[in-house]
Amino acid sequence: MRIPQEKIEEIKNSVSIVDFISQYVPLKKAGKNYRGLCPFHTEKTPSFMVSDQKQIFHCFGCHKGGNVFTFLMEYKKISFYEAVEEIAQYAGIPLKFEKDSASKDATELLYEINLQAAKFFSDKLLNSPEGERAREYFKERKIKLATQRAFGLGYAPDSWSALKNHLEELKLPLDKAIELGLLDRKEKGAPYDKFRGRVIFPIFSTNGRVVGFGGRVLVPSEKAPKYLNSPESRIYSKRRTLYGLYHSKEEIMKLDSAILVEGYMDLISLYQAGIKNVVASSGTALTEEQVQLLSRFTKNIVVLFDADSAGQSAAMRSIELLLKQDFEIRMLTLPEGEDPDSFVNKYGVEEFREELSRTMNFLEFQMRQFEKAGMLEDPAKQAQAIRELIKTAALISDELKRNLHLRNIARKFNLREKMLEQEMDKFIRLAKKSEVKRRNVTKLPPVEKEKQAGGKAFLSGGTFEREIIRLLFEGKKEIMDLIFDNVPINEISDTNLRQIAESVFENYRNGVYLPSDLIDDLPSEELKDLTRELILNEAEISRRWEEIAVDGSNEIDLLGFTKELVNRYKLKMIDKMMREIQEQISMKENSPEALEELFEQLRIWQNEKKELLELVSKNAR
Repeated sequence: MRIPQEKIEEIKNSVSIVDFISQYVPLKKAGKNYRGLCPFHTEKTPSFMVSDQKQIFHCFGCHKGGNVFTFLMEYKKISFYEAVEEIAQYAGIPLKFEKDSASKDATELLYEINLQAAKFFSDKLLNSPEGERAREYFKERKIKLATQRAFGLGYAPDSWSALKNHLEELKLPLDKAIELGLLDRKEKGAPYDKFRGRVIFPIFSTNGRVVGFGGRVLVPSEKAPKYLNSPESRIYSKRRTLYGLYHSKEEIMKLDSAILVEGYMDLISLYQAGIKNVVASSGTALTEEQVQLLSRFTKNIVVLFDADSAGQSAAMRSIELLLKQDFEIRMLTLPEGEDPDSFVNKYGVEEFREELSRTMNFLEFQMRQFEKAGMLEDPAKQAQAIRELIKTAALISDELKRNLHLRNIARKFNLREKMLEQEMDKFIRLAKKSEVKRRNVTKLPPVEKEKQAGGKAFLSGGTFEREIIRLLFEGKKEIMDLIFDNVPINEISDTNLRQIAESVFENYRNGVYLPSDLIDDLPSEELKDLTRELILNEAEISRRWEEIAVDGSNEIDLLGFTKELVNRYKLKMIDKMMREIQEQISMKENSPEALEELFEQLRIWQNEKKELLELVSKNAR
């Protein structure tokens, strides 16, 4: 049985989120919003914001946020349906249930396919005769049945059609299973199972939904890779996912510390042994997005990668990313030939805790790596190593900590601190310059929408793009009309903001304008978090926005501000077109006819700019 979506929307829209949350958290008016002490973490300065207009909450300290249902689920640790029932009772709305419908939206359908695949794999591991060798594998690896169940471990039969047939029986679309990487096909051939003869590790999102799978082959073969992983999809981004975070997040927050390991089995073995504040990078290089995700739960980390050269190199690369997010970093290296899985099974959890007590700071770790590489013996290489150490220390934002690390480097190499300070200042300047230029490296294919065709690139970026996103979440159709008719969202330079705008555009086409609904439909928790922070942040984005955001007696002219923003964009676009035409005019090979046409185009653009400037000037008065 399920609650109809329209009933859920009715319940959500009938309740003031401010009134409801005020039962649990004292709130005070703060501009257009309300502020209070966050109930989800200890804080002295209020950073918990609630918007009655947008029906959302967000804490700028622990980053929890969402709608009225999310709040109650987090506050009382209850399920979504329990939260809906309680809020329905609060609002005096009777609930009606209906049987599950086969018609799910596209994203939910992908989650459903993954869920059914995970159940299928788990059942094959726990109950089927063909799962015996997988059961033996986990037995040899000392993974208990309770742990197998907790992590949803499974087995993919060594069959070309076992999962395919199961999905067909459930009437789930095979083309979507292909999109998720569960099935594959050659050209126009029939779909076949992609995971075959492998133990399966489901990958969960932070809120516990199955987003992908990792599979380890049981019988090694030259033709088959040892590990097989789900591809990127609408519900799975490798860069934004940390294996095991769903299981470990509560322990990480409780201890205010995380242990970062490489592989699935490393994490599972430690977790089973009682070391539960652990996450895994899943054998790939740590990414900026993964670090940002982890920073929501702690800023303290122990990096524990394999003792081989590949593992130690990966550990070195992780230091820079973690320092940029202000993490306190400790490094741990196990004895040669050991990884966390083998160590805890061979020596036990108490010995592992002893190893944890012997962690070193990241500069000590780097110096040991340079020493092993022989870089401290040759003067030229030693100078290079010292510069690398200073470069790393320069990433520390806390000036006192940075100077203490610099002093340690000076003592280690018997050098004058003043000389090293000059190198440090150089790296700090370079780091700041690099940060200004830094952009997300993830590229999305350009969207092709009827209102976006032929768009030119944004010229102002930054503040302009954030203003556009904030306006899209004002819940006003006329504002969205104006933006989507004039601004090409597929050319937004910031990857995250572009994804948000694309999601809003899809909902806009379907007549969805409410901010809370638009946020709920964003494709990832990270984008939801970013959006709430953007639209609830009271910090100034632009001088004009600050004027609009002030809570006063005058009516806020959001539509007028949007028009002004769009006109500013159009002026920049006209200037760009005029520069391009002038460059073409300066070319020597132009014929008289071509020059005449170019001058005519330039005159048209000049007239359009003049009319637009007059309009902007008139609106400003």
